[in-house]
Amino acid sequence: MSEEEATNDSAIGDSPKHNAVPDHNEAAATPQISPDEGSTSGSLQHLGNGRNGSSSSYVTCGEDENPADYCVGGYHPLHLGDILNHRYVVLKKLGWGHFSIVWLCFDMTASVYCAVKVCKSAENFAATALDEVSLLKRVAKYESHALRSRLVSLTHNFFASGPNGTHHCLVFEILGQNLFGLIQRSNYRGIPSYNVRQIARQVLEGLAYLHTQCRIIHTDLKPENVMLEANELNVRSKAAEAANSYLEAHAKLSPTRKPNGCASPSGEAMESDQEKKLTKTAKKRLRGQIKRTVSFFESHRRWLRQRAVEDLLQLAGRSLLSPSTAGLGVTGQLPFMPFTFDGLTILTEYDIFHLERFKHLEQMSNPRAYAMKCFLLECESFDKNEPIDTKSLKKRAGSRLKGGGIMLPRDELAAMKRSLAGGSEMLKLLHSSPEDFMRAVLDKVQECDRAAAAAQPKVWPKMNRKCKMADARQKVSGESPTVNLPDRNIVLRRDPALFPCKLNAKLADMGNACWFEKHYTDDIQTREYRAVEVILGAGYNESADIWSAACMFWELATGDYLFELPKKTGTISCDDMHIASIIETCGPIPQYLIYRGEFARQILKPNGELLHIKELKKRNLVTVLIETYNWSESEAFEFVAFLKPMLDPDPRRRLSATSALNNNWLVLP
Repeated sequence: MSEEEATNDSAIGDSPKHNAVPDHNEAAATPQISPDEGSTSGSLQHLGNGRNGSSSSYVTCGEDENPADYCVGGYHPLHLGDILNHRYVVLKKLGWGHFSIVWLCFDMTASVYCAVKVCKSAENFAATALDEVSLLKRVAKYESHALRSRLVSLTHNFFASGPNGTHHCLVFEILGQNLFGLIQRSNYRGIPSYNVRQIARQVLEGLAYLHTQCRIIHTDLKPENVMLEANELNVRSKAAEAANSYLEAHAKLSPTRKPNGCASPSGEAMESDQEKKLTKTAKKRLRGQIKRTVSFFESHRRWLRQRAVEDLLQLAGRSLLSPSTAGLGVTGQLPFMPFTFDGLTILTEYDIFHLERFKHLEQMSNPRAYAMKCFLLECESFDKNEPIDTKSLKKRAGSRLKGGGIMLPRDELAAMKRSLAGGSEMLKLLHSSPEDFMRAVLDKVQECDRAAAAAQPKVWPKMNRKCKMADARQKVSGESPTVNLPDRNIVLRRDPALFPCKLNAKLADMGNACWFEKHYTDDIQTREYRAVEVILGAGYNESADIWSAACMFWELATGDYLFELPKKTGTISCDDMHIASIIETCGPIPQYLIYRGEFARQILKPNGELLHIKELKKRNLVTVLIETYNWSESEAFEFVAFLKPMLDPDPRRRLSATSALNNNWLVLP
């Protein structure tokens, strides 16, 4: 799961663009939202970005969720450094929804980062969580299936008790940004066709697995519920931010490290009113917990530093590390690389001035290393939702690839040599061999870490007795265990919102899913992606997911909804306008849907004509793509030929996911 799983209410939306239109059944209760639905800004942001983004990194009561929901039956209060199930250390809030809150955590047993979805404790929410777990376990049943990887993985579930009740907690693999974030960053102009093709294939593969193997209907497919793989650097950046926040907060307290106290001028800790209410035993237990958590974050931060140094060493070995990038790393200016927290100094102030003064020469002397530097500094923005100035960004990206054969100005080279002569031996080593420089840095870091480990109290957060660490020695010594993350080598990536690039997407948020043979509700799908049979109340099957997928593919390619609906006016409802737009775009509604539909008589005459809208104008999607979005005729024709069979108003004739995968448009050029 990701920070990015944005609020997924089929009736309520919070983004200016993704505000869902009220349903035909406006008197009905608002459908429950899965929290993957509410998402944080800057996702790993899941970690994610979403419509209900929150920037709070260590308190549950962020700017988005209602503090009044922290009550009996409501949210479970959590803070940075809290430990769930004696196993999951809370690092950052990724997102929230009506149903639950999602947290970025570190799993001390498996030594991985994960997303923990903590549900509200009320009975109806608990029942919904149990349904979701049963669906996710079916998804996980066929682990060896070739298409299983196209859906998010549930790795664990447990219960946590607190002041507001008992909360069901679901643990997911960590994912990155959702597709709505890409649409936003493209400034609603659509993402590259190459990327749309990849996403379309992967989404259809996920649906094929869900429908054929699991016999499950997703029921809420939309950009917010399709996630990209996690950006490892962003995960580590957020972990470093969490460690720094926790340790800085507790460094200001007295040696007793009371969480809610403050130091008095005499150096003695002042107890808060809340702490004064605790018994002596409770205070002792609380201080012990804080001491263990401080120990965890200190060791984890050291691991983050060593991992980052090793990464830069690998980049140097591939000639992708510029001197200024190394300088940023050893001065703690790369977000994923905490470095100077223990006073370790590699370069002098003069060395740093030298690197800053001549960094512009790197673009000409080693454009590949310069491009990597830009990626390391900008990759966090890939998970943000703000629209990007595409012209200036593409111009900058193009300039990074220039200069490979350009001669450096002689006067600049002479000045750099004179400046280098006044630098430290480490600076000279950096210029002569970035790889040897990083090896020397690694030696210094390891020496520092050994000294810190020897001086550190032998404590570690208490583990669940049923959960054993792979290495008992690490648990005793307080050393941070090796963390399992993908992509050991840092690979230069481009922003998928703007540039064609390889990517991997997964279907997420099964909170509203149902079985083929058991539907939990007839009120499904977010308005803009709602199938015609659902609007009419004529029942649905897995083909409703195919309709939503086609609507989403159009939105990814153009930045606009396929069915953009104005607000209802007078006697004309949103359903009237939606059905009218479907008829204009996809053709007449089948008679059997009109006969069967619970709401059909409020919208259509028995002959298929609309009751409240008299004039319709046929809408040719090929023409729309050419005239509105400046597509070529061949591109427009091929894309529409791919979409139209998935937009058949008759669910019986609508293409299945397996059949849609055979379309030639999905073949990458």
